[in-house]
Amino acid sequence: MSAQITVKDPANPTRLLARRSGEPWTDDEYSSVVAALAADISVEQLAEELQRTPGAVRGALRLLTPPALGLRGAAAENWLREQLTGHTGYDWRASRRAHSNGTYWTPSADDILEDGWRRSTPLGELAATVGATELHTHRRLVQLHLSHSVLDTVNRLGCTPGGDLEARYLVARDEYRSAVWVLTIDGLVDQYGTVTDHVSVHSSRGSAAMTLERLTSTHRFTATARRLSLPAACWRLVGRGLDTAAYGLGHPDTTGEIPAHRAA
Repeated sequence: MSAQITVKDPANPTRLLARRSGEPWTDDEYSSVVAALAADISVEQLAEELQRTPGAVRGALRLLTPPALGLRGAAAENWLREQLTGHTGYDWRASRRAHSNGTYWTPSADDILEDGWRRSTPLGELAATVGATELHTHRRLVQLHLSHSVLDTVNRLGCTPGGDLEARYLVARDEYRSAVWVLTIDGLVDQYGTVTDHVSVHSSRGSAAMTLERLTSTHRFTATARRLSLPAACWRLVGRGLDTAAYGLGHPDTTGEIPAHRAA
């Protein structure tokens, strides 16, 4: 393997790793593997082109064969070459999906999810279209940054009653309702013109939002009345409960700024 496509292993500087060692495999890479095997390119040459190790490429070959065959190493490589040489009908994506229990996603499936999210297509229908479970479909929506949480997904697309996703949704909903909301503001100006950092805890998101609105109004009025020049004040609103990940911190509306103010 050439030096240009290798990096040092941080845990063992004397060992060279393929530059893309440990990175997830993409659909484009699998397509390159299939095309290379059909063209009778060696695993070693393919590994160099993909900046992977030969062992990693052989591991990928196993995932492109039907799980029921139990093929590994040279056996998987030879079987795939035989299927691909002179034949174009082998559905390697079906084998890849079978190895991952329905969690393998292609660009075309992602396009379907993005369109379905925009159109608010029912989750059951969307999952059936891409050939995945509702739970796997929800997780992919989060990975694509379309949904922030199970609450987002179910509130927008619904879910099948009695299913795994509904159970997670009900737990998340209860935790959301029992959460406390923490509001922090850096660089807030009070009614006396003093710059402070604000922290307050609220029993609901609505209460926290009302407090933010009131403090923002005071900040702007004081800055104008006292002719103060102020940088932007940054605020953040987050929920805290038994499982904060369940209702998805990091929504676009949980952070913001009170704009900077220049003295007149």
